[in-house]
Amino acid sequence: MPSSPTKRYRSALVIIQCILEELMKQGQVGAVKSQVYKDLGLKTPVGDKYIEQLVAAKYITLIEEAWGKQRVRHKIYITKRGIHRFKWFMQLSKELEI
Repeated sequence: MPSSPTKRYRSALVIIQCILEELMKQGQVGAVKSQVYKDLGLKTPVGDKYIEQLVAAKYITLIEEAWGKQRVRHKIYITKRGIHRFKWFMQLSKELEI
């Protein structure tokens, strides 16, 4: 029986850095929350946990937008504080070779 590939778990800081990086790519237009989860391979409960932490820390803002007649989608925007922290994360990652 073939062995299953070993899963690599990402630390909380790496996940946060990845979320901020994804938002930096999107710029001022923001990103749809579900698309960020898909792009980063996050399950919704895990993604929601990190989004809540980032909103509480004021690194991002989360806004509901009408989508069609009866639907709503959540858009995420990075704040100036989030941009500053992302640059900080990148510098640490570079220095520590993470």
